[in-house]
Amino acid sequence: MPHFFKTSRRHRGFTLMELLVVISIIAVLAAILMPVFGKMKRHANQTAGLSNMRQVAAAMLSYASEHDYELPGRESGASGQDRWPKLIGQYVQDTRIFAAPGDPQNFLVRNADPLSSSRNNTSFIMNGFNDLGMLTQKSMAVRISSIETPVSTLLLGTPKAGSTHFFMDFLEPPHGNNKDVLNLKAYDDGSNYVFVDGSARFIREADYRDALWLVDKTYVIPNL
Repeated sequence: MPHFFKTSRRHRGFTLMELLVVISIIAVLAAILMPVFGKMKRHANQTAGLSNMRQVAAAMLSYASEHDYELPGRESGASGQDRWPKLIGQYVQDTRIFAAPGDPQNFLVRNADPLSSSRNNTSFIMNGFNDLGMLTQKSMAVRISSIETPVSTLLLGTPKAGSTHFFMDFLEPPHGNNKDVLNLKAYDDGSNYVFVDGSARFIREADYRDALWLVDKTYVIPNL
């Protein structure tokens, strides 16, 4: 009569060496994937920020269409002290578009008023049109028709986090906002911009030129 032997196998856990190997593999994979995930997140923020900036520009253009095609002035509105965020507020359905994802100090993070006229709490900065004289002529409003090349003239840019400036002014001391305030690398190697024609694009720092802010392309940018 055949004999059947029941074999038993003792279950054992991982050895210390095996655990160290597994941990090492996980660490290597994490080191490889973390930069990839970080880059993906920055790209997602840049894309969302560009969409928000485009919507802000659309609100500006809507404002202009109802104000003799003049863009928001430096100091306008009923009080004569209103800045552009407040002026275009009624043309914005959701004020969250004033915040750029990836801006560590956007107004949502700080619980601030995006329509304030005392400091710029948005994640964007408007062209100060210094070459047309808007800095010194505070009541001046730039008419869109006076901009010869709206497709190549910037309307909005990205300021450095925490900046309170409403306008991109070459004549703002000590060195001009193009040096002190404008953020050329908000997302890796470039930043978001919107042109007067409403087109929006990401421009690498290497491709950026201060002249993009100029209506009068012969204007000489001061060296403050």
